[in-house]
Amino acid sequence: MATKSIYKNVIIKDAKLSRNLVSALENAKKKQSKDVRLSKTCHELKKDQIKGIFGESQ
Repeated sequence: MATKSIYKNVIIKDAKLSRNLVSALENAKKKQSKDVRLSKTCHELKKDQIKGIFGESQ
């Protein structure tokens, strides 16, 4: 998700939709986040290694 999208203004003109939004936000606040486990190994690559994988384009 792009970071700028969370700073957008939202204009809600319908009372029912505004109640639904508040309800959804309150429900989301109550839920706990899940622990994430990485199932694959990962490591950092240097610029030259990435170019070697994808090939150099000019």
